[in-house]
Amino acid sequence: AAGIPPDTQGCRITGQERTRLVQVVKGFRFTIEGPLPMTSAMVTAGGVALNEIDPRTMASRIVDGLFFCGEVIDIDAETGGYNLQAAFSTGYTAGESAAAFSKNR
Repeated sequence: AAGIPPDTQGCRITGQERTRLVQVVKGFRFTIEGPLPMTSAMVTAGGVALNEIDPRTMASRIVDGLFFCGEVIDIDAETGGYNLQAAFSTGYTAGESAAAFSKNR
């Protein structure tokens, strides 16, 4: 749509081509018709509010001995492994904390 051949290297794009490209990108419009099914989801949103969780242990601030991790928590991040890292980190912390809680009972 901007009239730039697809094999053009970025360093070879002229100022005029760059201007056209910016206009095309900024002018791009699309209609959202609804969400895709959950089987296509990359991350879920919603869950246990962060202010209800002790971030040092992932323990519930409301129910003693209850620990949370992963997508059960109301966090979601950009695509690129951030959600996986949050799941791994909170899972590790919750597991370690739950084990310590269990040993101390």
